[in-house]
Amino acid sequence: MTQAYDIIPDIHADIDRLTSTLESLGYVQGSASWVHPEGRIAAFLGDFIDMGRANRSVLTLVRTMRDQGHAVAIMGNHELNALLYHRPDLNADGTDDGYMRAHSAKNTDQHQTFLDEFPVGHPDTNETMEWFLSLPLFLDLGGVRLVHACWDDARMATIRNRRPNGLLAIDDLQEIALENDATAFAEAVLTTLKGPESELPATHYFHDIKGHRRTALRVTSVKLV
Repeated sequence: MTQAYDIIPDIHADIDRLTSTLESLGYVQGSASWVHPEGRIAAFLGDFIDMGRANRSVLTLVRTMRDQGHAVAIMGNHELNALLYHRPDLNADGTDDGYMRAHSAKNTDQHQTFLDEFPVGHPDTNETMEWFLSLPLFLDLGGVRLVHACWDDARMATIRNRRPNGLLAIDDLQEIALENDATAFAEAVLTTLKGPESELPATHYFHDIKGHRRTALRVTSVKLV
């Protein structure tokens, strides 16, 4: 019998949306985890954090489902951003604040609801960063491929050449953080998690959900096999 998956993207710390989604798909809350009576598995596409105010609750639910074998999960760009924000070293912005993702007003605002629950340097935060590293960049489940933004065969080959299981290592993070001088590996990771960007015609722009001015669109990709 072919395994059935329910694909659930971008929860963004909204526990009510997550539980209502699971309920609508037929999952029930058991003593240890949410579970589907027909054996279906939830496939989470990352971006578990930021925006909403229930980061800890969402992560606890997803982690428990995964631990109990009722879910699979991959990394989203917000988990990668968090790994860089919370890890000391150089950043692409050229600031000297000491973190791989600059602690600028813009970056901090995007990450603030997570920081309210998981401050920089707290033991719980450090443990959560370790869990983020357990999330693969992609999963090939045979009948379906899971990726947060873009599945591109050439970029997948670049990633797999170094990390066959799709799991980032701590040693990869500084290379990815310096995205202005991106290596082929870093570019492959960033495009996989964010999608390729397409510049808008000159003078055109829009404001994102946080009010930041954008002059390029991210293009996502879905491919069924």
